[in-house]
Amino acid sequence: MQPKEKQIIEVSIDLFAQKGFHATSVQEIVDSANVAKGTFYTYFQSKDDLIISMYDYYFGYIMEKMNEAQDKTNTRKSLENELEVFFHFLLEHKSLIIMLLRDQVPLGKDIEALITQTRQQSFEWVKNHIRSIYGEKIERYENDVSILLEGMFKEYSNWLVVAEGAVDIEQLPKFILNILDTICHYLMNSKEQPVITHLPQVFQQEMILINKMKQIIRSVVTDHQEKAIEALEVIETELQKSKRQMLIIESMIIHLKKYDVLKTDIEQLEKILDL
Repeated sequence: MQPKEKQIIEVSIDLFAQKGFHATSVQEIVDSANVAKGTFYTYFQSKDDLIISMYDYYFGYIMEKMNEAQDKTNTRKSLENELEVFFHFLLEHKSLIIMLLRDQVPLGKDIEALITQTRQQSFEWVKNHIRSIYGEKIERYENDVSILLEGMFKEYSNWLVVAEGAVDIEQLPKFILNILDTICHYLMNSKEQPVITHLPQVFQQEMILINKMKQIIRSVVTDHQEKAIEALEVIETELQKSKRQMLIIESMIIHLKKYDVLKTDIEQLEKILDL
């Protein structure tokens, strides 16, 4: 992300929180950011496009902060720390979240796709933590437990936004983890049948990787960004077919290998696809 692009996003966040989305004009944004109007349109086609970049910016920022909070020696403590970071972040930006809901900010196809990507990465983040904490014994139930944890996570987040004073935020991460322990230990010692028998394609690991790489390209890559996105979209299309053309997928992967920032994810995708 370019410095001026980031500056415009951060100024817009403050203005939207103060005045609302619809009441804030592009002229007010550029005046507050001290940039020319042409600079705004260099990075954003419209205010709607700005909302997409803002969403992407927030997601990248919170993931960075949560990664910093990880405890490499204790996976359970790591999840507790990350939940704590997220809930405090939510409170710090509550006014903006309320504005986005109140003003009924338009959601076009682009932002809907971005929200889907965020859901994918959130689900994978939750599942990875569950595997790390409870090991192989929870594998049979990991999808069900992931949904239960996401449900607690989402609903307590909603309560923090609309009724902050009713929630003990300092106790909340520990409480959620204690409930998670109870659920997992019960399931691991039970004969319950998993309710989620398989994941829809949107939550398959290869699709999550594709969308993760798209997000990295949009955020980091500046040279031939469109060609990199096109290559990923070709792979995505092939993966959705009943008969995949693996030669096409392999040729697109070869093209993507020149982007060093994608190296780890490309290697993981090759492993999943057995290439």
